[in-house]
This record gives sequence, structure tokens and C-alpha cells, in this order.
Amino acid sequence: MKGPKSPLRDKNIGVVGFNARPIVCSLKRLGAYVIVSDYWGDADLDSCCDEWASVLKAIPGERQRQHQETAVPQTLVANLLAVVGKRDLDGVFVGSGFDDASEELKPLAERGWIVGNSPVQMRKARDRSRLRRLAAKQGVRMPFSGIAKSLEEAIDLAGEVGYPLVVRPLHSGGGSGIRLVHDEGALLTLLATRDPLEVVIQEYVRGLDVSSSVLSTGRSAMVLSVQGQLIGTPSAGRNCDFVYCGNYLPVRLERDATERIRRVSEEISMVLKLVGSNGFDFVVGENGVWLMEVNPRIQGTLELLERAGDVSVSDLHYRAVIHQALPTEVSFNAGVKLIVYARRAGAVPDLGTFATTVDRSPQGVVVSRGDPICSVIKVGAVLSDCYLEATVLANTINSFLGPVS
Repeated sequence: MKGPKSPLRDKNIGVVGFNARPIVCSLKRLGAYVIVSDYWGDADLDSCCDEWASVLKAIPGERQRQHQETAVPQTLVANLLAVVGKRDLDGVFVGSGFDDASEELKPLAERGWIVGNSPVQMRKARDRSRLRRLAAKQGVRMPFSGIAKSLEEAIDLAGEVGYPLVVRPLHSGGGSGIRLVHDEGALLTLLATRDPLEVVIQEYVRGLDVSSSVLSTGRSAMVLSVQGQLIGTPSAGRNCDFVYCGNYLPVRLERDATERIRRVSEEISMVLKLVGSNGFDFVVGENGVWLMEVNPRIQGTLELLERAGDVSVSDLHYRAVIHQALPTEVSFNAGVKLIVYARRAGAVPDLGTFATTVDRSPQGVVVSRGDPICSVIKVGAVLSDCYLEATVLANTINSFLGPVS
């Protein structure tokens, strides 16, 4: 990023998140001393931070992603506090994993460390009833939804929503655990073995998945970018489900839809008094623009935006929160971020041999079908070229998965 020296230079910054590496590397490029608590412990994490702890431990020959007795958000915060010890920090950047678990950030908020939304602000941004009212004032809809705690309640809600519908956990990160249900028989089969039963029954909206990246000072806001979302993408290794598979730029939308997304994102950001970089998810379909949810923290688009444009999202986030400053308009080249999921069980190869990969699973760990292996980022002049290059590399990486001993 060109321009004056970042105010983050020489700051002691903590990062906590499910996938914290992109934020960590962004901060390190700005000259910060970075301490990170991450879930994955990617092989390329230690190259861009100063101290770190991860929930998962890489053991060659064993599956990396395993059941955790303690909730992951709680563990992430505890690990950061353990690494920091009695030292003070100049701030903590919050990544994914806390949208519906903002109460776990309270120990960091009490120290005045959070550079971004408070736990209270995050909770308000995830209140679907509040969001539905705010969206309606802006002329957009949100899917109807309700919480079912029994089969009877699920059947009743399904009758109100209508089939096909979506069944989702109360808390879901990256689209995991979300299922599309076409009729009552499929609903009963899906929920029959769930004990206790507590799920969200939600209206299914068909259309193009889009997100906006918004910068806000609490009083003013601007959309930095609008990008397409890759959801359940077969070329990424998913089977047309609801799992997040990446993003792409530019996204082709009618001007009216783009302007509405920008206006809704900015207006709701200001009403909620959000600060820093935040994400809004939309679906654009035949029936117009639908607001799906708000992610009140730095989102997974960060690295794609930084590579496709002359910009540092971390720097802009800090300036918006601390200095109440927003940038002028930023332009972006075409680009794709594609998360590569395993198409079969296997041992991860040395991903360092693939130059455009990031979030690299450590060599030798075992992945099961559907596990993430790494991400691929391609930027250039033409979106179709970037996407083709990313998908070819995804296929190549899957072909290099080794045998499981």
C-alpha cells in the first residue's frame, strides 16, 4: 500500500480468530509486532507473526481437525491471554469464529484491547429481528426464520416457511451444518436423531451470493467493495452445499442492485454504530436483494482485496476505529480466492511448492473428504482467467494427496 507510514508500525497487536493468518500477515506487512491465537495452525502462519498459539496441533499421519472438549471461541481467547501473559497490548484484531460467541471476547474488552466492535455491538449486529426491521426500512427483505426445539415446532415452522427450506444450527460458521430440505419426510429424517433438538428453520432464497466489505467509524460508513461469494462450489471440492468456498471480483450485477447493496450496508452500519471493517452477506435473485446476515468483524475477503487492490484492509480498519477516518474510493483488479477442499482422504503434500497457496495445512497431516486443505488466490486482468487458474491448481493439489498409513 502506497502512502504515509501506517499507525500500526511498531505496535504490539494481538489477533484472535478461527482463521487468523490473513489478518496476521496483513499486520506484519505494516510493521506491527503480532501475537496470534488461531484455530488451524497453518504451515504459513509462523512466517508472518512473532508469537502464536493454535488450537490444532499438526501430527503427521493423523487428522488435524478433531473434536474439542472446550468451545473453540473460548479456547482461542484463553490461548491469546496465555501467550501474552502479564504484558499489555496496543490492541487486538478479531477475526472469524466470534459472530455468535461475542461474549467470549469479554476478557479482551475489559482490558480495552479490542480494535473493532464491542461484544455488545456484535450481539446487536447478529440480532435477526433487529436486522429485519432495519432492512425493511431500506426496502430489502430478510428470509423468514424461527427456532424449533421439537419436531412438532419444526413441522409447524416449515408449514409457515414453505418448502424447500433451510435447516441450520443456531450457530454456524462458514456455512457448516446447513442443509436444504425439500419436503416434510426429509425434514423428519434430518431431525430424527438430533437430541436435544434446537435448530433454525429458514426460508430458502435462490439467487447470486454476494457480500459487501464496509468501513465504518460509527457515524459514517463507506462500502470498500462488493464481491461475489463462492458457496458450495464443486470446483473447490464441495458438493453444492452451503459451505463458504471463497470470493471473486468483480461481480456482475445490475446497477440498481449494486447501489442498493451499498446503501443498505452503509445505512445499517451507521444505525448499528459499527466500527472498522465489517461484512454484509446478500442474495440477489429474481425477487430483488435479500440481506442474509451481518458479520461484525474483519471478513475473509481481506487477502483478496489486498492483492487485487493497492490497499491494506488492516490499516483502513485501524484508521476507521481509532482515527475515525475513511479512505477515498479504492479500485480493484479481477481476482479469485478459492478454498480448496479435499475430494478424498489423504495426506497433505508440501504446499509450499505451490506459490499461490495460502492457509496451508501442514505437510503430512491427514484430511478427510470435505476438509479444507489450503486457499488459492489468483489476481489479474480477466476474472475468467483467474478462476480457471485457481480451479486447475485446486485439482492439482487434490491429485497430490498422499496415501493414508
